[in-house]
Amino acid sequence: MVDVLVIGGGLSGGSAAIYSAQGGLTTNVVDAGKSQIKQVSKLYNYPGIKEIPGPVLLETIKEQAIASGSVWIEGTAEKIKPSQGGFTVQLGDGRDIETKYLIIATNLQTSLLEDLGFELVVNEKVPSGKIKKVLGVRQDGATSIPNLYITSLLSGVSSQSVIAAGHGAQIGIAIVSKETGTSYMWHDK
Repeated sequence: MVDVLVIGGGLSGGSAAIYSAQGGLTTNVVDAGKSQIKQVSKLYNYPGIKEIPGPVLLETIKEQAIASGSVWIEGTAEKIKPSQGGFTVQLGDGRDIETKYLIIATNLQTSLLEDLGFELVVNEKVPSGKIKKVLGVRQDGATSIPNLYITSLLSGVSSQSVIAAGHGAQIGIAIVSKETGTSYMWHDK
């Protein structure tokens, strides 16, 4: 069993993985490789970076997550089953991963959430109307199911890359703090 499993390796999921792994929790990321940021040729609105291609930012976040100790699994999550003390997630290749904490960080794969009984509506913060959000997600990403967190656009946050990354980091920090019983603070050296 791993401590944290993140479904979705985009900006939000990758950031959550960096912080949970850096906080000492065993962390796996299941990534289908479909992050929307891959389509962005240049980001100009990410503080601290004048401009960067979306795929380069995504790869950098993945490298940071792995360097922090995360295990990156290329594939898809097909089914989530709440289990004793956490969740069992079935991957597309038939493997099961058991986890105590689960972070859903996908914007388009909503069937996993619908299967768990969550109600989804159109995220009014996305002008195209093609992205949904889950009703009842708290600001910290927590849901009505213990140890299940939802981040990024599915949680109802705005459609900005820095907000998605920050929300994922917030969830990673919240999980480490909950698991360790102390407020997690990661200081640079």
